[in-house]
Amino acid sequence: MEAKTCSFSNQTAVVPTGEKDRVLEAMLNSFGLYFSYLNDTEIRQGYYLPIHGRTRAEAINYLKKGFDVHLATAIVDEYTWFIPELSCLAIRPGDGLPILNENDIPYISYYKISNEHVIFSREFTGCYSPADRYRYQVEMQLYQDDWKISALSLEEL
Repeated sequence: MEAKTCSFSNQTAVVPTGEKDRVLEAMLNSFGLYFSYLNDTEIRQGYYLPIHGRTRAEAINYLKKGFDVHLATAIVDEYTWFIPELSCLAIRPGDGLPILNENDIPYISYYKISNEHVIFSREFTGCYSPADRYRYQVEMQLYQDDWKISALSLEEL
């Protein structure tokens, strides 16, 4: 898989490096929360039980540290299910969200919409065939003093 950066336009806002780094770090930390929620588990009766949120409310509360509350709720509803005999949530088997990490940093583009809204973009090529191209966009919004992921999109180009 080849990676490319994606520029939104020639009018990309000039942003102080410290601000960009702060928002980028918040995004990576948010993906870290998501990863830990789905992977820090214990196995009981064949189910993977998340240790960071046994109930829907606990899971949403854990994820909303790095995600807009509506997105945190959507993640919990999509990737978990309630197991009545164990009285807790279990991780639903299947594919999850693409996760960006430190290895992606050189390939990430940054676009400042406003002082409270930023979009990171990462382009991927050759994922499923040699000629395919995808753009993954991560929207970050400032909530009080915390940057959180507010929206995610993946589009084929």
